Amino acid sequence: MTQFEEELSRKADELRKAATDITRDIRKFAVDLQEEMQVFTDDLRKRARRAPPFELTAIEKIRQLAELRDEDIIAESEFQEQKKRLLDQV
Repeated sequence: MTQFEEELSRKADELRKAATDITRDIRKFAVDLQEEMQVFTDDLRKRARRAPPFELTAIEKIRQLAELRDEDIIAESEFQEQKKRLLDQV
């Protein structure tokens, strides 16, 4: 084997080792990232369970009631009664 071929072979071995090292590092990074994402999503789920349930404001509820009234699903008197009840809570 010539000196050039020996040098070429050594460089090829170095590149294979570097590629193997990089592949190992990428796999470790992927595992670490997956673990961090799991911790993050678990934390979000815990926070969501502790958060108070979503509740419409009185104004939003009145708007919904107005839509129901406008679509003749509830009567004007029912709308006024519910609107008064909601405004009294504020």
